[in-house]
Amino acid sequence: MTPNRNSSGIDDPLVSIVIPTYNRRRFVADAIDSGLRQTCANCEVIVVDDGSVDGTADFLREKYGDRIVLITQANQGPGIARNSGIASARGEFIQFLDADDQLHRQKIEIGLEVFRCHPNVSVVYTHFQFVAADGETPIETPPFEHYTDDVFCELLRQTGCRILTSSSMIRTAALRAVGGFADDVDFRSAEDWDLFLRLARRYRFHGIDRRLVYRRMHDGMISDDRLYGALGRLKTVQRARRYGWEQCMEAAEFDRKEAARHHVYALYLWQAGQARSARGHFLRAAALYSPESPQRRLYALYTWLLPPASVDWTIALAHRFRRLMSGFKSDSSES
Repeated sequence: MTPNRNSSGIDDPLVSIVIPTYNRRRFVADAIDSGLRQTCANCEVIVVDDGSVDGTADFLREKYGDRIVLITQANQGPGIARNSGIASARGEFIQFLDADDQLHRQKIEIGLEVFRCHPNVSVVYTHFQFVAADGETPIETPPFEHYTDDVFCELLRQTGCRILTSSSMIRTAALRAVGGFADDVDFRSAEDWDLFLRLARRYRFHGIDRRLVYRRMHDGMISDDRLYGALGRLKTVQRARRYGWEQCMEAAEFDRKEAARHHVYALYLWQAGQARSARGHFLRAAALYSPESPQRRLYALYTWLLPPASVDWTIALAHRFRRLMSGFKSDSSES
């Protein structure tokens, strides 16, 4: 890891904007520029080049020089890249920003005002706007999801994290107290869900229903890798066994939740041609939650008999069967 400390005159930054990047040379300048253009000038921009092979580091050195802090390291995933940024950060607050996203000019200013008005809050998150690959054209965006005071249980009951990492601004001390992101090179998706669960156990969150981040949608997004996504969600639920889930649900409900994560991961392993690994996860799902064990054991048998190409129609058939049974139950209750 080779930091290139800036000398831009920001001797004591209040906010550190941490941008991990991996082969995002065509987008990362937009992210950096949005950080440098904040109405709050007391910010440092830290870019962690996570082993890019597209010339990102040289491009950034030439374009920005000492206006940013540039850290280069071998590829280890976005969570570990952000940890490098956290370790280097000098600000009291950290604003995360993915390399293909952009901040509204007032994002930092508005977040700081919330922290000033609510000194007991450690995490401020906002709404966001989906935009096309050009970074400008708006795309339909779902409504803002506002959490109650019980953020931990609400996050745990979901199937993924509804807080966009780029929308979050967090007290540096809180991030360091919970250990930052998981130190796991295979945790390349849903690592934010795991972090927010650990933060929610100890700290207060505050949501702002304003679209202060522009979330660029394009080909090649890590979030589109279904295998990594399924593995990350499984890892999150498994790690959550240590986080005090008992305050949120019964043991059987949590077992069912983990079993479902094994099941989904097994489907994508099977689709990727890794039938043996898929079988193992189907059987682990069956062992975790006995009411759905026959279904999972049947899927394990399918991996012996059917090719990976059958996964899509198997999933579609299962969804159709569930809809059919749901309709049958509704008709029975009405009669």
